[in-house]
Amino acid sequence: MPVLPELPPIPRPYFDKATSLYRALQTSRAPLGEQLQMVYRYMDSFQPYLAQITTCSRAGKGCSHCCRIDVQITTLEAENIWLYTRRLAQPTGPITTGHKTPCPFLDKEGACSIYEQRPLICRIYHVAGDPVHCDPASGAKQIHYGHPPKFGNNIFKNLIGWTHHVAINNGGTVRDIRDFFPA
Repeated sequence: MPVLPELPPIPRPYFDKATSLYRALQTSRAPLGEQLQMVYRYMDSFQPYLAQITTCSRAGKGCSHCCRIDVQITTLEAENIWLYTRRLAQPTGPITTGHKTPCPFLDKEGACSIYEQRPLICRIYHVAGDPVHCDPASGAKQIHYGHPPKFGNNIFKNLIGWTHHVAINNGGTVRDIRDFFPA
């Protein structure tokens, strides 16, 4: 299995922004959906750092091989997607894993139809190798960054932990996106 290349150090401002975000989430009286948007905005601000190391920013629109793996989201994120799409989220049946089918929000051109409101795991997960290796048919192993259980770095791990904590403590769950939004 490929080893993750040495990553450039995360610049101090990202840690400072993360600390501010954690404090804001702890003290916020805003609805949970607004708090989730705070997390998403933080992750969007992290993209310049990730662009230095990831294939995703170089592969271009339509590279969607990672959209065929498990995409674990929380009830809060499913509700957020529902608000964006008005597509009813109905988690039924057992929790599923080991997916190879496309995410239900992947369009025919290979683009994410909910990109602006994509789940946190989609904002965290990246690959750092040659884009050719993303295609399972290549037979090559890709270098993954941001996947469980460590999620790439402690900032990402803490944000995933926050979304899971909020979901479970508010009667929600964590399931694959296909469990919430069957094809």
